[in-house]
Amino acid sequence: MSIILAGCDDGEKRKALAEAAQAKVELVKLRAEIVKLKGEISYLRQNLQTENQARDNLQQKLDQLLEEKDTAITEAQDNQQQNDNLVLVLAEQTKKANDLEKQVEQLRAVILELQAAIEQQITEQPQSTEQIQDINNPPPLE
Repeated sequence: MSIILAGCDDGEKRKALAEAAQAKVELVKLRAEIVKLKGEISYLRQNLQTENQARDNLQQKLDQLLEEKDTAITEAQDNQQQNDNLVLVLAEQTKKANDLEKQVEQLRAVILELQAAIEQQITEQPQSTEQIQDINNPPPLE
């Protein structure tokens, strides 16, 4: 720089040298600031990467939970359908059981009627047997 300033007076030279020294100080400060900012950028990138990984993990867990929820809903719907089918089967079986109970009562009534008829026939049978014997052994003719 001294070559450039050879034609200048001392005041201007000192001013230029002071400005140059000041510029060097500013340059050193700027370089230090750049290093600091690069460090911060690196730190922020690392944090961003960590946060992105955490977000991806959370998204993966969310997707898994949504899939499990969908599976649970499907199973619940299937179970409800099975329950509905079982309710229908139960209603049909209950109706059949009621119908069978009515048939049993009707058969009991028929059995009672038949028993009564058999008892009546049994009580009437000796008379019939006596009548048959009377026909087979007619009384002597007089």
